[in-house]
Amino acid sequence: MRVADQILEILSCHGVRQIFGVPGDAINDFTFAVSRRNDMEFILVRHEEAGAFMAAAQAKLTGRLTACMGTAGPGAVHLLNGLYDAKQDHAPVIAITGQVATEFIGTGHPQEINSEQLFGDVAEFTQTVMVPDQALKLTLEACKAALSAGGVSHVCVPTDVAGKKVTKFRKDLDLGSDLGQIRPCTPSLDKALALIAEAKKPAILAGIGAASARPKILELAERLNAPIVRTLRAKDWIDEQEPLCVGGLGLLGSSTGSSVMEKCDLLILAGSDYPYVTFYPTKTPIIQIEPDPRRMGRRAPISAPLHGHAEPTLDMLLEKVDANPNSSFLDDILKEKEKELKAHRKSEESNATPIKPQRVMAELSDVAPNDTIFLCDVGTTTAWSARHLRVGPDQRFTLSASYASMAFALPGAIGAQLAYPDRPVVAIAGDGGFAMLMADLVTATRYDLPITCVVFENNSLGFIALEQEAKGLPQHSIELVNPDFVKFADACGARGFRVDQPGALNAVLREAIEHPGPAVVVVEVNPDELIIPPRISAEQALNFGLAKIREALV
Repeated sequence: MRVADQILEILSCHGVRQIFGVPGDAINDFTFAVSRRNDMEFILVRHEEAGAFMAAAQAKLTGRLTACMGTAGPGAVHLLNGLYDAKQDHAPVIAITGQVATEFIGTGHPQEINSEQLFGDVAEFTQTVMVPDQALKLTLEACKAALSAGGVSHVCVPTDVAGKKVTKFRKDLDLGSDLGQIRPCTPSLDKALALIAEAKKPAILAGIGAASARPKILELAERLNAPIVRTLRAKDWIDEQEPLCVGGLGLLGSSTGSSVMEKCDLLILAGSDYPYVTFYPTKTPIIQIEPDPRRMGRRAPISAPLHGHAEPTLDMLLEKVDANPNSSFLDDILKEKEKELKAHRKSEESNATPIKPQRVMAELSDVAPNDTIFLCDVGTTTAWSARHLRVGPDQRFTLSASYASMAFALPGAIGAQLAYPDRPVVAIAGDGGFAMLMADLVTATRYDLPITCVVFENNSLGFIALEQEAKGLPQHSIELVNPDFVKFADACGARGFRVDQPGALNAVLREAIEHPGPAVVVVEVNPDELIIPPRISAEQALNFGLAKIREALV
């Protein structure tokens, strides 16, 4: 067995089924070794960044280890953006990169980079295999680090090492899958129970870390008459279709979610490291359920820290917590929610042209099958998805959340379709994000993946325009010159559609989703449709007014 074969065997034992990348001289031993395996496939992408996004999306959706690969120098560097997405969203991804021959390391050889230094910030573990018998231990350590930390690991293999034979081997290779569950200690639990007993208006802020505990969250919310506010990533497992969920939090969240934060007298924070501190209640006691002590209390003061995973911790709370007999707070909040959703329906049912993006999201929600996986890009589509895309209990939703990188949706959809070949997969992107990595549409056609890309075309970087105006600046440097995306899709071997009338949306989206291969639906949306924050400060209003005055004077 050679080094490349051994490393691939370890990855296979940890559940890796695809490796995303671009071949190159320093990793040719790896790509050849993959080609001889029946349990793993090398997915040839057009850009390593896209490959890393594909691996990150798979890891977010499945929770299992995924992999990407790049050759020495540029190939390794190109992986970084997608790997930072995995790091920030706690997705277990291992990156294998090539390196120049060992005799040339440190000499400024062509394509030589200091890989360990380069990956030092993004990776939980980064090492170079300098001799063949290091490969076993280093790769096992890399897999354990990625799985236990929920992040990136990196193994660098010089080109003259990858093809050499190894003398050390073992059969017990899957050492990092069973990570166990942490439970809080009794004194901390008792403190939390005392706070819950005193609360008249409790609320829950639920994040992606509580996904496996969905039934427990709902049971606790029902017992306490507590509204549930979700983070954006938690839309993957709970959305406003659940009666007790009142929407998101923050600039892209709901007015009702902000109201809950203002009015509750106890907040239970479950599975979330929500970063935007201005949206936390200022004087309300907070109970935080968190398995990683490093994240405990770093966003807001915590009255009762519960060091544990969501599911076992909620089990412990549910064993002892008493029901809240007062439902008036929840009743009032649910009335606010219904009022807000009624206001949303006006834009979602609008027949205006150019098409309102809210209408697109509503139509997509109606058309998408019950088991659809949605991959959302970063930009105005993030806001419209957050508020107007209805994600059902058997559907999935993910995006580049914490890192917030454009260009995630298309490659993410490819990764998702390969992980879930029997489920419909829809990428939601703006024209800016789609164009960044649109060359990898040919990857979807190459592997005959029936993904559907819905492209919101407004010929601008719309979210950047909003950020500029929020600072009181006029819109500038955000106009886009787009190719004909429909012709591009056809040229790539996909099916292209264009929609400029709202009445045509339903039929075209259905046809695209039912198409047996890749499809791109380009929707001409209103570039002037404003994303209004749930709460507007005086400073925001002033800056927006100043921006409009400056735009008129330009």
